Amino acid sequence: MLPGTAEIVRALYGCWCLALGRPGAIDMFDRSEAGFYRSFFAAVLALPAILISDVANGSAAWISGDFFDWISYGLRYAVYWLVFPLVACLIAEKIGKLDLILDFLVPYNWVTVPFAYIFCCFYVFGSGEGAVADFFDTLTVILWLGLLFIVWRWARRLLGVSPLMAAGFILADELCSTVTFLILENIAALS
Repeated sequence: MLPGTAEIVRALYGCWCLALGRPGAIDMFDRSEAGFYRSFFAAVLALPAILISDVANGSAAWISGDFFDWISYGLRYAVYWLVFPLVACLIAEKIGKLDLILDFLVPYNWVTVPFAYIFCCFYVFGSGEGAVADFFDTLTVILWLGLLFIVWRWARRLLGVSPLMAAGFILADELCSTVTFLILENIAALS
């Protein structure tokens, strides 16, 4: 089942409120099991921004490919979205926080949407050369660090873990993302 417009808007606004640390912001998310599965619709909403970012970065080899290149890209995108939540559940189970993991993963999925579009703008504006491109490259790094900080704060607060354990979740996210990306790109290059 797909999320309705009201749930999407509420979740995106909830990301903003949660990032600002507003009380009750977590209640804007449907953190049920069904809400967790619906939060993966964020992947669909973020996809146009990610495709445009790939084109702006010059990393859109799929654009000149055939039908199977597009299918391969879609499958890699889906797997990429599924790996960290799986790893996060495994970590949460090991540290006794599995009952709280949906409180973390639902906003984590939804926050991808606004950040994907902000990153997309920065990639488009930074795709040229010169001072403007350098400025937007710097802003992209700052935005990425800001996103890491937000997710770190969420992990601390929503999972009730220490700052070091929250950093472990962030590190797991980054490692999973990087390793998954490299493995999937190498598999795609073989075909």
